[in-house]
Amino acid sequence: MAVTIGHDGDCLEIEVTDTGGTRTARSRTGNGRGLIGLRERLALHGGVLETSRTTGGGYRLKARVPWRTP
Repeated sequence: MAVTIGHDGDCLEIEVTDTGGTRTARSRTGNGRGLIGLRERLALHGGVLETSRTTGGGYRLKARVPWRTP
């Protein structure tokens, strides 16, 4: 897993990627609100969330949220 924290102008950027790893046990089923909840919380503060699979079978999350007021 890799975590990158930076900024672009007045926005804080956080990116989390993983390689997908090796599954050793069956995944638990959740209530399906994890990514939706993150998007909603970021939107409340003017932010956005991008998600995608990586070419190697992992996953990428990128959050941008304003950290300064105009």
